[in-house]
Amino acid sequence: MSVSDAMPVTTQYITTDLEFDGPVSLARVVAELGDDVVIHLDERDGDGHRVALGIGVDDDPERSVACYCSLLERLSPAARHAWDQCVRRVLDIAFEGGTTPLRAAFALSPALLARTVDLKLGIVITIYRVGAYSDEDDDRGP
Repeated sequence: MSVSDAMPVTTQYITTDLEFDGPVSLARVVAELGDDVVIHLDERDGDGHRVALGIGVDDDPERSVACYCSLLERLSPAARHAWDQCVRRVLDIAFEGGTTPLRAAFALSPALLARTVDLKLGIVITIYRVGAYSDEDDDRGP
């Protein structure tokens, strides 16, 4: 069955993950983010450290990004020092593409974008194929 023959799948926001890599231990940053995040990855990678986190606020990209910014803005000076040494800081905003509607728009406000700049955060948009999240019979994942 082709995508055009399938039932319509709505384009939708899925989640936002925070990913960051640095040359020093990021344990203090992760600890201070606390119970507000779910750790997907926290490992040493050669001479560096890599972290990927999820958050329970997944109903709207603006709200999710704002939540991450609030958490990061509250870091202690020691944790902020580790954060500032990171060589990569990314918010990965994930969507599932769909067959409806004709177009879908999701916006981040200028004020929120300014906060991401202050935190030295890059933004990545990931779009998963139609059915990656909405097809209950497909257990292969994205």
